[in-house]
Amino acid sequence: MRKILLVEDEEILRDTYQLIIGTQPYILDVAQNGQEALAWCEKRQYDLILVDLMMPVMSGVQFLERFMPVKPSDTRVIVLSNLSSGRDYERAMELGVDRIVLKADTTPKELLSTIRYQLEAPASI
Repeated sequence: MRKILLVEDEEILRDTYQLIIGTQPYILDVAQNGQEALAWCEKRQYDLILVDLMMPVMSGVQFLERFMPVKPSDTRVIVLSNLSSGRDYERAMELGVDRIVLKADTTPKELLSTIRYQLEAPASI
């Protein structure tokens, strides 16, 4: 069974994403910030990580800066953000995330399609 880590600090979005992803046959772990996400990544390898950029304690960019250099090659990373530009957006791209999804422009059905696509697409070389 595929394993997904959701990293989102906003409770209403976190709950919504949990409900959406919970309709699928995935194992889902949840973190409220980058620090919690790193702790989860020490315990388990994920097929997909969904990470918000703007969070307290440790931001998504700070998480990515620590995680991406040691990321298993078959782990996909999708950034969930309301930023469509700016330094954090650019830094996430520089670090090699697989996709950036704009929260405000994405329906639950579209998010599930993106998740499925990323889990089924061949790993990049």
